[in-house]
Amino acid sequence: MMGEDLARLVAELAQRVERLEGKRPVPAVAVDDEPHVTYSGSGPGDNGTVAWQIIRGWPDILDGTGERSAALFSALASPLRLRIVAELIGGEVATAELARRLDQPSTGQLFHHLKELLAAGVIYQPVRATYAIRSENVVPLLAMLCAAIDIRESPQEARHDSEPP
Repeated sequence: MMGEDLARLVAELAQRVERLEGKRPVPAVAVDDEPHVTYSGSGPGDNGTVAWQIIRGWPDILDGTGERSAALFSALASPLRLRIVAELIGGEVATAELARRLDQPSTGQLFHHLKELLAAGVIYQPVRATYAIRSENVVPLLAMLCAAIDIRESPQEARHDSEPP
């Protein structure tokens, strides 16, 4: 009995490692038939392709709303800040290079936006004058941007009459 359990656990761990290393797509997993949200993604990592899958139940999501979530959305509520995030998705970037890529003649305005993103935990400074997004936050940020596109592009006829246009 114990040998079978050990073999099953080793097989499960091997599958999890394979998924984490990105050798195959990560399947969506139902969570005990409870309402949940699943998002996943894969992309380039330091050592090859990396894959993520995150599952959260509706109660956890709805209980997690509040000031910290509002601060995060507020920090992202600027076209320039979203462009900063897009530039940093690919890896760390020095301030001068970021200003050049974003066509920002004044670093003062850029620093204002970087400060807001730093305060909300969207970005961090791995070294002085360089900014980055933590690897564990890349897919959640991309999922947020994807959700914004889905909401923005939802067909008008799908809205109820009581909803504003």
